[in-house]
Amino acid sequence: MSSLVTDPASPQLVFLRFGPDLRYLYAAAAATLILAITVAAARSRASAPAGQGRLAVAARVRLRLSPGPGFARGRWALRRQHGLPAARRSARRTRPSLSWRARRFGPWQAYATFIGWAHGWLAPARVYSGFDSLLLEIAPPQRGKSAAAAGRIIDAPGPVVATSIRGDLIAATAALRQLLGEVHVFNPEGAGKYRSTVRIDLVAGCQAMAAAVRRAGYMVEATTAQGLEDGSFWQDQASMILAALLHAASLAGGTLREVYRWVLDESTQPLQILSGHPAAADGALDQVRQYLRLPDRTRSGISTTLLRTLRFMQVPEIAAMLCPAPGEGLDLAALLHSRDTLYLVASDATHSPVPPVFNAILAELAYLARAAPARPDPPLTFELDEVANITPIPAAAWATWAAGAGIRMHLYTQSFAQLAQRWGQLGAEALWQACDVKIVHTWSTEDALCRLLEAACGLVRVRTRTPAPGRGTAGHPGEAHEYRPVLPYAAVRQLPPGRAVVIRGGAPPVIVRTEQGWRRADTRRHARRGGQPILPATRPQEVPAPIPALLTAPEPTWTAPGTQGAPAQPANHTTAPPPIWPAA
Repeated sequence: MSSLVTDPASPQLVFLRFGPDLRYLYAAAAATLILAITVAAARSRASAPAGQGRLAVAARVRLRLSPGPGFARGRWALRRQHGLPAARRSARRTRPSLSWRARRFGPWQAYATFIGWAHGWLAPARVYSGFDSLLLEIAPPQRGKSAAAAGRIIDAPGPVVATSIRGDLIAATAALRQLLGEVHVFNPEGAGKYRSTVRIDLVAGCQAMAAAVRRAGYMVEATTAQGLEDGSFWQDQASMILAALLHAASLAGGTLREVYRWVLDESTQPLQILSGHPAAADGALDQVRQYLRLPDRTRSGISTTLLRTLRFMQVPEIAAMLCPAPGEGLDLAALLHSRDTLYLVASDATHSPVPPVFNAILAELAYLARAAPARPDPPLTFELDEVANITPIPAAAWATWAAGAGIRMHLYTQSFAQLAQRWGQLGAEALWQACDVKIVHTWSTEDALCRLLEAACGLVRVRTRTPAPGRGTAGHPGEAHEYRPVLPYAAVRQLPPGRAVVIRGGAPPVIVRTEQGWRRADTRRHARRGGQPILPATRPQEVPAPIPALLTAPEPTWTAPGTQGAPAQPANHTTAPPPIWPAA
């Protein structure tokens, strides 16, 4: 049995020595466990229709066995279809700066994205995707979506732009990302633990009308025209007017404050700027002039869409983050060719006013990457959590050129219904089709999603046992064949926690155990050493004290300025000038 042994060199150290009987007992227990698993697997194959084990998919996954027929099985098949060889082949295009030796013997983080571990107990196969893959990950709340994104942010070899709700990803990844480059936080609402370290000017650069049109279009696209008939018409008109106003503000050295004031007051000042500046675009001047001449009802519809887009300017703290002094805004072009990290933080996924701002930032970065003489290498990574609510970019359209422009896009959402709500049913299906890597986490009960997943996994031909003809139900069994779903509809909900179904291109599906960023060895090692992100903390917002006397003050009587007997206007009152329609 066992005995206590004292080390002669250090009498205070006592070791437990296991005798031969105890070692044999442990070996027998391990052999019994392995035999039990082997017998269970054999019985599941022998006592059920061929190709279909008696154990359900969820039970086989829990035992780390192969999920069943139709799934990728065998270490060689997993490696060839879901492993590093496929990622290395795509790295010839996505990472042209890497030599053959670097791709073959260098770290995989330079050219591949880790997804999870397949089945198996001893050294399970690892599942990867290449940098040219558009990844869509769907998971219910609190089911590992952000944990998986954290690991990919840490592994990214180049610049990263990550969106987050209340800054959850910052605490998990910023400390390690600061070892590669600078970490920037853009948190205009002051949500979460870390406050903004940079300001971003969306007006700077709009002297070029193309930049103004691009930014205005993506800002308006992030909003919806709910409550208005023919919403697409109002959005199109609003994007054209907003582009002209951004152009005028940029030519005059203004900011979004001026743009917002012009929309509220329906001011004629943009006309004066556009007509007085020699480099102003002719189309912008005509657009503003036409807008001011529209009937009141039409102009009101466009104004409503503009105010919905610019509603973030109602919050003074957000306005301050978007109106920096000249030269103080974040240089997005420099970010593209660095290893820095930019976190875009929103307070709420549904009612936050900042999606138009985030959309414009991502669109500008995508344009800079696409217009660069050489593709960014290493590529720019977009880790977009709550993509349908926070950053509703046209991902399906971007998928056609993003990989060629040096952009990796990883999209995360809670349900397929969120995609349909944002882009419509056809738009959601187009996005599903455009993403060649689809990851669906366990406990998903959404009807449309489960049916899409069942259809994507396909059918498998299996043998079934039936009674022999003429012998009744008690006769000898015969054999027949039928087609069954590889992943039944209800099996997605029944998968164990921490698992996800992965569909990658034309390869067979695989069920993986996903990675959790805070459980990584490098994350825990850095935390034990006291590594914390060096970022400023948020400050509590000051709430003005109420003044009850204002409720009892007499209401002033307002009359049109210039009218006989009109009262004097308060000193802080600004009256918009009467509309002047310059001749065309």
